[in-house]
Amino acid sequence: MSKTIMAVGAHTGDAQLTCGMLLAKHAMAGDKIITVDLTAGERGTPAGLTPEQFRPQNVAAAAEFAKGLGGESIVFDIPDGELYASQEIELKLARIMREHQVDAVLYHWPKSMHKDHIEASKITENAIFFASLPTFAMENLAPAPIRSFMHAENWEDSEGFVPYYYFDVTEAFPLWKENIKKLWLTEHSRDFKYLRYYEALSIMRGALIKVDHATAFGIPDYSKRVKRDLLV
Repeated sequence: MSKTIMAVGAHTGDAQLTCGMLLAKHAMAGDKIITVDLTAGERGTPAGLTPEQFRPQNVAAAAEFAKGLGGESIVFDIPDGELYASQEIELKLARIMREHQVDAVLYHWPKSMHKDHIEASKITENAIFFASLPTFAMENLAPAPIRSFMHAENWEDSEGFVPYYYFDVTEAFPLWKENIKKLWLTEHSRDFKYLRYYEALSIMRGALIKVDHATAFGIPDYSKRVKRDLLV
């Protein structure tokens, strides 16, 4: 039975870059993927464009990325740089999780140099709580069957991040690379070489588990409990 995998980012590009390889692998396995951008990242504009002009370009690129993986893109109407955790936005995201009966969620590590990333982590964490809590009534929507949630590896969210899960994404890498180029910042950002960085990161993570390309995710300390009866 196919599953629904959701990746939530603070800006267009966050989820696609950090979670995209794993999303591509799930898409190839027949699962449904959804990207949710809490802002369109429109203030990282190309030269000569205003944020108002760049926003629809980013929204369209996010849709094209998701389409290339056979999935769906959702972009919230919140200005880039003005993302703040609130019950309103948390419930909006939780409602989407319930509507799509999401099985797994990928999102930002809680410590970051970017305020929007910190807020996005809080928002997603609380949305998972509301979406999956059986005793929390939300119209006539059944609780989302979220059984897995983990933090993506993002160069801006590196403080305290320790990889815990590694995924071999070698076969999915070409699909991701083909579609991530649809986002302007991937190859054209004046501030950071996104494609070069995340491709190199996948090679490095892959070397650690003896594959060509891998992607790694972290989990909160409270989730690091593995029950065993004996050593062997």
